[in-house]
Amino acid sequence: MDKAPAPLVKTYDEDRVIKTVSPCLIHVHKEELMGEIDLDQLRQAVQFSPDDDDARLALLEALIAVEAWQEADTVGTVLLDRDPLPVAAHGMLAMVYGKLERWAACVAQGQQASAHQPEDALACFNLGIALGHQGQYDEAIEAFDCALKTHDEWVEAHYNRGIALLARERRDDALEAFERATELCESYAEAHFGCGNVHALNALDSNSLLDYYELDCATTAYKRAIQHRPGYAAALYNMGMLYGRMGSDEGIRVWDQYLEASSDLPEEGTYRMRAQEYKRDLQDRLHRL
Repeated sequence: MDKAPAPLVKTYDEDRVIKTVSPCLIHVHKEELMGEIDLDQLRQAVQFSPDDDDARLALLEALIAVEAWQEADTVGTVLLDRDPLPVAAHGMLAMVYGKLERWAACVAQGQQASAHQPEDALACFNLGIALGHQGQYDEAIEAFDCALKTHDEWVEAHYNRGIALLARERRDDALEAFERATELCESYAEAHFGCGNVHALNALDSNSLLDYYELDCATTAYKRAIQHRPGYAAALYNMGMLYGRMGSDEGIRVWDQYLEASSDLPEEGTYRMRAQEYKRDLQDRLHRL
């Protein structure tokens, strides 16, 4: 739940300098897949009868359960030549393509899966994830709404719906979605981070004047995120930016925490350079006071 792929990770806004939230991974409900698996037997069955769709689907399901994504791709893609394609294959292929980050193919199969089984919350959720990666946020929101009709207390669905809503600049709705996720799971650090981002963007929107109520809400949300995920680099970075805008010496301490937390994170290299610059700038401003 706390890992996340691109594309929303590390989005950088030159005006606001706020790092944004990131989507969840494609979900696989393993408990709904088969129990004890004999992969060799299933492979032999497909090798013996390559046109047996039931055997191929059983192997595909087993490979998903053990997270053998490349082999699942090879086994499952053969089914695309079937006319008609077995209905059960759509959802499984969507999972495979999503795990391999082939988002266009994931969307295509996910749309077919949700069309055949509109009450399948998992299919709708995974479709929403893929659509978000494609930048199709309105369609992603609809997919998450579909998932939530069946499972209203699905935390990740509320969280990812919030990401899509924020991408469409529907901040009030995004905040409501993130807050719902924190209500369902208080320890969900990413959802607190999402709340912080909404408040931070609101705080920096007021004609270059800082909205201190929104700033307080933002820093409180970021602190909660860090409480549940110590060393949360993105939350520390954004807090450092806010304290810097406020000209608060608390920003020096936060920048030091960020630099320590990100020291072993290669993907934070560019942000670390900026953080060092912002820290020096804040120190200079405080020194002149």
